[in-house]
Amino acid sequence: MTGSKDDTLRFEIVKSAKGDIPSIVEIINEEAARSGAVLTVDSQKVKRWIDSGISLLAKSDGKIIGHMAANRWPISGMVELRSSVVRPEYRGKGVSSTLTKGVIAQIGKKYGKPSLVAFINKAGNGRGILEALGFRETDYESVPRELFSIGPKYRGKKEFGYRILVLRHRE
Repeated sequence: MTGSKDDTLRFEIVKSAKGDIPSIVEIINEEAARSGAVLTVDSQKVKRWIDSGISLLAKSDGKIIGHMAANRWPISGMVELRSSVVRPEYRGKGVSSTLTKGVIAQIGKKYGKPSLVAFINKAGNGRGILEALGFRETDYESVPRELFSIGPKYRGKKEFGYRILVLRHRE
C-alpha cells in the first residue's frame, strides 16, 4: 500500500518486521516523551504486536515515519488501535489515515470486519478517518467490559488530555 496526500511526500505502508523493533520502540517513546504521555513501549511489547500480525509501518525513502498496531480482543472481537504515531515533520500528509485504513484492512482479512474499534484518544485525533470508514462513537454502557482492563484511569476522562474512545461500525 502506498500513500500521498500531496506531491511533497511519497511513502509506503508495510508490515512491521522483527528487525524494525528498535526503530518502532524509538519512534513511539519519542512521541510519548514529546507529548507527556505515560504510555511507553519496550521491545517485548512491540514483538508481541508483530507476532500477532497486526503492526504496520509507514516508510519514506527507507526511513520509518509512522507506526500503528492493533489488538483484537478475543471475547468481544473489539479492535484496540495501539501506538498510532507519525513523526511530527510528516503529520498532515495522510500518513496516519493510510496507516489506519491499512490496520483496519489487515484486521478484516484476518478476522472479518470489526464492529467495534477502541483507542486512547488525545484531543480528538484519529476519529475522522474512522468515521469516514463508517464508525461512530458509541455509549459506554454498550462497551465490552474487557476494554476497561487497558487503563481504568483513562476511561471516559478528559482531565489527562486522553480518554478511551469507542466507535461502533454502522452498516
